[in-house]
Amino acid sequence: MKKLFFGLTIFIILIIGSIYTVLFTAIGNSFVASLIESKVNEGQKDVNLKVNNFKLTTNTIAFKATIDDNSVIDIQGNLNIFAKSIDVDYNINIKDLSKLQNITNQKLNGSFSTKGNIKGDSKLAKIKGSSSVASSETAYDINLVDFNPKSAVLNIKNAKIEELLFLVNQPIYANGILNIDAVIKDANVNALDGAIKTSVSNGVLNLNSINPKIEQKSTTPIVFNFQTVTKLFSNVASSSVDFNSSIANLDIKKADFNIKETSLNSDYNLFVKSLAQLEPILNQKLNGSFSTNGNISFVNNNLNINGKSDIFKSKTSYDFLVENSKPKTVKVNISDAQISSLLNFVNQPLLAEGLLNIDANISNAQIGNLEGTVITKLKDGLVNNNVVNKTYNQKLKDKLTFQADINTKLNNFLASSLVDVDTSLATIDMKKAVYDIENLSFDSDYTLNVADLKKLYDVSQMKMRGNIQVDGNISQGKDKLAVDGKSELFGGNINFNLLNDDFNAKIDNVEIKDLTHMLYYPEIFTSKSNIDVAYNLANKKGTLSGDLLKGQFIKNEFSTIINTFAKFDLTKEIYEKVQIKSDIDNQIINTFVDMESSLTKITVPSSTLNTEKNTINALIQTKIKKYEFDTTVTGNLSNPKVKVDTSSFVKDKIKNKVKEKLKDKLKDKIDGSLLDNLLNKAPKNEIKKPATDAEIAKAFREIFG
Repeated sequence: MKKLFFGLTIFIILIIGSIYTVLFTAIGNSFVASLIESKVNEGQKDVNLKVNNFKLTTNTIAFKATIDDNSVIDIQGNLNIFAKSIDVDYNINIKDLSKLQNITNQKLNGSFSTKGNIKGDSKLAKIKGSSSVASSETAYDINLVDFNPKSAVLNIKNAKIEELLFLVNQPIYANGILNIDAVIKDANVNALDGAIKTSVSNGVLNLNSINPKIEQKSTTPIVFNFQTVTKLFSNVASSSVDFNSSIANLDIKKADFNIKETSLNSDYNLFVKSLAQLEPILNQKLNGSFSTNGNISFVNNNLNINGKSDIFKSKTSYDFLVENSKPKTVKVNISDAQISSLLNFVNQPLLAEGLLNIDANISNAQIGNLEGTVITKLKDGLVNNNVVNKTYNQKLKDKLTFQADINTKLNNFLASSLVDVDTSLATIDMKKAVYDIENLSFDSDYTLNVADLKKLYDVSQMKMRGNIQVDGNISQGKDKLAVDGKSELFGGNINFNLLNDDFNAKIDNVEIKDLTHMLYYPEIFTSKSNIDVAYNLANKKGTLSGDLLKGQFIKNEFSTIINTFAKFDLTKEIYEKVQIKSDIDNQIINTFVDMESSLTKITVPSSTLNTEKNTINALIQTKIKKYEFDTTVTGNLSNPKVKVDTSSFVKDKIKNKVKEKLKDKLKDKIDGSLLDNLLNKAPKNEIKKPATDAEIAKAFREIFG
């Protein structure tokens, strides 16, 4: 038993001696120093720690090391391990923090220096020092109890924000001066006591850092400053914020943050006074100002924001709930928002005036699980003709009013709407307007009803009369726009479809007379149509081709002229099939027409219609029985000039008159065969006695006096 006791005693003494030798002798200090070097430099490429001096005794410590010969860590003083007391001075000066990334596990930049003193024991110790971090004058005084922070005083004066951001490897979002004055009497989370004052002065936003893809350079800098006062009590940090900038002001009277529960309750009052200055940041021009105020709470990982606003000069209230970082509910009520203010807000011309009301009640705002309703109403709408005319090169004169009701239901990815738009020109109804948020597609039916086509003149610059209704569908996707429509018009049907830029239409069995009447064109023809139209909206080129069936001319200037000279009633002819072919190039339409009846043949080899100037220039080649003549139609479409070449008719009349007079007055003076020969009736071999020039002249003198 004694041997065992002595053996353990000697073993313990040896262990203590070994520890003492390792820790407190020159040999041991050298070993520890090399161990520190190897551990720090292990796996490092940019860091080379060199311990120049390490001395640890039971009462003192001396440690001096360099990092790459340009940074120094120096610790000198008294250290009583057994009494757990310390009184040492430290001086740390690191000129290149980026080389310590493998040690700090955080990319840092620039330099850092601090010096001070640590004094006390395990019951109470004090760290007091200073630093010039970010070119500041920083002083700190920290009390430790059981080596845990108990109280602290921190004063940071004139720290440069740009240097702080660079230090923690962040873009230089702003320049400015930061001051912090903190007095923490008790740092225990459950019994906090103290106050922290923070201020930033001469702040200027660095727009290129905020938006690296900035397109618009701002000539006016965005400046800001703010002050915060935070009071610590129990486990709550209660702050007030006063933020002022050239863009907006933010005033928070009381923001309570529960450190233990990680919860927040705060009021806010925000006034955005110059949206235009945000253009360099957003790459989007916005205008105007607005204010909003309300409350924010964050409890159990749920964020709730509610408040009121005068955005778009409206009375607006809102309530948003986000659960576990996902949108949950949205309630928005916008009352009497001004359309002109909304247009100005998004930097659009003031095309219209009116009031906008929106009532949104969304019980689930998460995309894919949407559920709720949105009711939108436009009222008292009035188009600003002067602005529209200038912006879109229009010629609006008459008062143009509008109103609309849109009722939308949300379901999963879909927003399904019932749309009713009523304007002084037309009405548009959509019973099944569906927007797919997932696929960014829109599909809808529509009914367009124009009760009086005369009212469309300002928009189309084309005189029309009557009414029309068009029913169809609209489909729009990422790379596709498709619109189709159909209308029953003048006993026939018009069907059309638009696919991106390609427009096609088919006109079946429509009465041409009624159509030209509707368009205020001359009513010269009646027939049923069978016409196809193909047109490209991008290059404004296309074709029109087809047939007019069982057509007849209506009594008009052209038919009257024909009847006068040819003694032929053109309106009685029936044209079983009239071939039409037109080439469209922007505002110019060149048309070819070929038509034939039992006694006539009419061809239009060249007809040019200018839809912009509303003019026509056409050549009509006509053959009626034995007569062939040309007709030109020129001038304004509403009242064109019609000119017929009547020379063939005049020549024929002269021939008949000459023949009759010669037979009556010269039958005894000129041989009958000569008379026939003069009139190109008798064969040449039957001429018995040729008339002299004097005889012929005498005959004409007698005929015409």
